[in-house]
Amino acid sequence: MCRFPHFSAFLTFLCFLMLSPPSTFAGDPRFNRNSLKDIQSFYVSVEPLAPEIEEDGLTLKSIQNDVEMQLRRAGIQTVPEKEAFDVPGNPYLYVSPHVMKLTATKEYIYSIDVSFHQNVYSVREPTIIVGVATWSGANVIGITGSLTKIQTSIKNQVGAFIDAYRFVNPRD
Repeated sequence: MCRFPHFSAFLTFLCFLMLSPPSTFAGDPRFNRNSLKDIQSFYVSVEPLAPEIEEDGLTLKSIQNDVEMQLRRAGIQTVPEKEAFDVPGNPYLYVSPHVMKLTATKEYIYSIDVSFHQNVYSVREPTIIVGVATWSGANVIGITGSLTKIQTSIKNQVGAFIDAYRFVNPRD
């Protein structure tokens, strides 16, 4: 018998992290916050969740609604998906909750990544326009038995984005 009761969960967690899509590391130094300056509105894009996570109660729709409400309460305007391409630079806040259920322990392994993407162009070749992450929060990882804790982690990441946005776009 293994002396570490959560060793298999730890190994599963490591595999989960290695298989998660790579995230960009724009970070939040002052330089990257400046990329949010004068953005009036944007779309919120939430990565889909596994069906078993949605069945347990954490849904893409609930995350989408929570994030949009949190932004509205901070006075930040969002647009629906159908209007996203009408906004200059096609900016969007990308919320990527990777959640995996451990049925043996009834826990969830999660990784939360919140980043802001927009179109930029190459200085060397101005005709090339690419969508990239210009701001990202710290990637949060953990193991929990509570989906509420995962929702709180998402809210905290969105709060860090709001702080960065408000730093360069103070309310009048």
